Amino acid sequence: MDLLERQVQLGELSQHLRDAGASAGKIVFVSGEAGAGKSTLVEEFAQQAPRATRVLWGYCDALQTSRVLGPVNEVLTGLSLSPDAPREFDLPREQLFSRLFERLSPPNPLSVVVLEDLHWADEATLDFVRFLGRRIQRTRCLLIATHRDDELAPTHLLRGVLGELTGKHAVRIHVPILSFRAVEQLAEGSGCDARQVYDVTGGNPFFVRELLCAPTDAVPGTVRDAVLARLMQCSAAGREVAELVSLLPGRTEPWLTRAILGDFGAGADEAVERGLLRFHEGALAYRHELGRLAVASAIPRACAQTLHQSILRTLIEHDADVSQLVHHALHAQDLKALLEYAPRAAQQAAQAGAHREAVAHLTTALRFVDALSIPERAQLYELHTIECNVTNQVSEALASATQALALWRECGDALAQARVLLLIGRQYWKSGQNILANRHVGDAIALLETLPRGRELGMAYSARSQLAMTNDEMDQALEYGKRALEFAAQFDDHGVRAHALNNMGTALLESDNASGLAKLEQALAVALEHDLHDHAGRAYANLVSSSVRQRLNKLVLRYLPEGIEYCEVHDVQDSLLYTRAYGAHFELISGHWDRAAEVAAELIDHHTLAIAQRVPALLVLALVRARRGDPRVDPLLDEALQLALQTGEFQRIGPVAAARAELAWYRGDPQRIAAEAAIGLRAAEGRRDPWIPGELAYWGHCGNPPVAPTTPIAEPYQLMIDGDWERAAAAWQLLGAPYERALALAQGPEEALRESLVILEQLGAGPLAAIVRQRLRELGVRGIPRGPRESTRKNLAGLTSREVQVLRLLVRGHTNSELAHRLHISAKTVDHHVSSILDKLEVRSRTEAVAAAFGLGILKSDD
Repeated sequence: MDLLERQVQLGELSQHLRDAGASAGKIVFVSGEAGAGKSTLVEEFAQQAPRATRVLWGYCDALQTSRVLGPVNEVLTGLSLSPDAPREFDLPREQLFSRLFERLSPPNPLSVVVLEDLHWADEATLDFVRFLGRRIQRTRCLLIATHRDDELAPTHLLRGVLGELTGKHAVRIHVPILSFRAVEQLAEGSGCDARQVYDVTGGNPFFVRELLCAPTDAVPGTVRDAVLARLMQCSAAGREVAELVSLLPGRTEPWLTRAILGDFGAGADEAVERGLLRFHEGALAYRHELGRLAVASAIPRACAQTLHQSILRTLIEHDADVSQLVHHALHAQDLKALLEYAPRAAQQAAQAGAHREAVAHLTTALRFVDALSIPERAQLYELHTIECNVTNQVSEALASATQALALWRECGDALAQARVLLLIGRQYWKSGQNILANRHVGDAIALLETLPRGRELGMAYSARSQLAMTNDEMDQALEYGKRALEFAAQFDDHGVRAHALNNMGTALLESDNASGLAKLEQALAVALEHDLHDHAGRAYANLVSSSVRQRLNKLVLRYLPEGIEYCEVHDVQDSLLYTRAYGAHFELISGHWDRAAEVAAELIDHHTLAIAQRVPALLVLALVRARRGDPRVDPLLDEALQLALQTGEFQRIGPVAAARAELAWYRGDPQRIAAEAAIGLRAAEGRRDPWIPGELAYWGHCGNPPVAPTTPIAEPYQLMIDGDWERAAAAWQLLGAPYERALALAQGPEEALRESLVILEQLGAGPLAAIVRQRLRELGVRGIPRGPRESTRKNLAGLTSREVQVLRLLVRGHTNSELAHRLHISAKTVDHHVSSILDKLEVRSRTEAVAAAFGLGILKSDD
């Protein structure tokens, strides 16, 4: 069947390949709804590529739980120069990623790497895409990643990758559905009514093809009917092959089909001839996943279970990927195999950094946990807790930890109980319940102190030091840190040493004690020397966050890129999210507001965040919106305050209270300024950090009645309170803080006000710019710049061009089916667009969405 209406996309891919060969590599995300023809497009492009170009393929499969690094290993296999080359699949992921990067970089030949169906990718594969995408300009590679865009949930991990990989080296190509004219052209000579085919399929190329090729006189009502009509035309041998392959997501190797069906050649040829299957590099596969699902759904349950049992036995004999074994064990209802292979698959996934897949495998095993002994059950629940901790699934982690603790108590294993108590304490800290966190860590310490002296007690002391550090209890943080260091020295435990030094260094640095930096850097050095990835990631995270809060810009500029790079390569997700949140805060301080808002919004929308990660991200996005005069600030600050107060930690409460006071100042509400600043200043009592109290003190002095601090404050804020605007502005300039400099200049005479206005216009800081203009008018100044027109402001709601198009049709009262027809997309895709619009505009109905869009200037009266 001809490839219609795809010449533009083919031309774009060809140009990107030429660019990759001549100057710098590129990554291209090819998107479209299921059946839009993404794979067909890329295959056609690959066939047209110059002969000297290496073309490498990796496939993500629709297994119960995705194969860990499956497509990456397939690409690596394609790069192997000799069948006798040593296996590289078992390398640590950072070495594996680096090895692939080297193979795709000069002086190696130009390469096209295709990763198919990225919406099914495991977490580690997406990390690889992120890793290579950030370095793609240094390669001679065109990386093409296909994915469905009509089924991505807002929190799908792929959305985070798409949000992070932007710029001139990251390209998006959308594959649309076919127009009626194209369907009419395809239907010529088929005997089918083109209009009826178009109405049934909505122009979806796969649906169109299946319906036009269906061996029936009438147009089938669904693609499933069309596929099954083909199946019924096959002989028994052809159906047997088609049914077996339908139970194997991805490609089915000949040895597997032969082991189960014997001589299958004639049946396979028939299934291929009738358009159900195709041969791909010697393996059998369905032409599209939708076809596979249609056939699989028609197999009687008992027959499918028997086939899965045969597949499982054969795969076990051939030492297949454990994710495949788990998939078929589950469908075969083989509990023994499932409980053997699911934990093993989880372990492999965790080692590769695919922690969500590890959680999925363990969750599958826990469905049948009653078949295990008590110690085995306890161990499985504990493993599930550990992986849920990594993925920030706090409620799931607490549920499993509670089960594990009860089971270990039943076994009488005190050491295991202490381990789980520390895990529970960690979850309570993540959820902001610090009293419960301290209680469980205290219980672990009490239990361990009754046992023979061991390294476990050292880590428990360090956990207590960490809780004290986050709550600004420096003396306790140092005391328990020193105890932990004694155990680290006695048992030569580098992990305890790195953890304790980190706590002590952070506590000191946050208290304006310069000696803390040396301890933090020592913690990092120990972790790096001994390849303690989690501890190194945490050291980077605390170096960045403390340096941002203490305005130590040189340290931020050094450790922020280092930390992000390290955490990405070594899959330290917890620390990576925390580091990126404070990186966004640094972008805010530095005046790079677009970038700050982009990172903060991506973290909030596409990641599961602990409170310590979510609060700074909410704060950054709220401050950008507040300082620009954009809507939807209050919900962000309300959530941030609720979460911050829940923790009781000043480092969360103080910045949020300051932001709320600042917002009240823009709104001319001095009573609210005083009330908000007072919340933060009460929490600041007894704290030694001068910066957050300084910000609170500045806003507090603007309130009615003024609110004064009880602790020392940073000099630039004190200068502003004293009215010494000139020295304050100079101090902020040295600190690289343009907004605060403009705020200080706004206290000065005409010349200073004009300088302030220039800075504010560059930042897009509408509310403060309006205040400065008013002060200039009060001085009798003429010729004051008016500022940008509202119609030129950026669409900060983040709506895509397609979503704006949907909004314009919503204004005219179109239903979903009418929208689908007008835009040539499926009704399901319309539902997705409408839901996304409601989420982004934070409204509950179409009417509210339209009103919000007009209010934001996204829609005009002409619409």
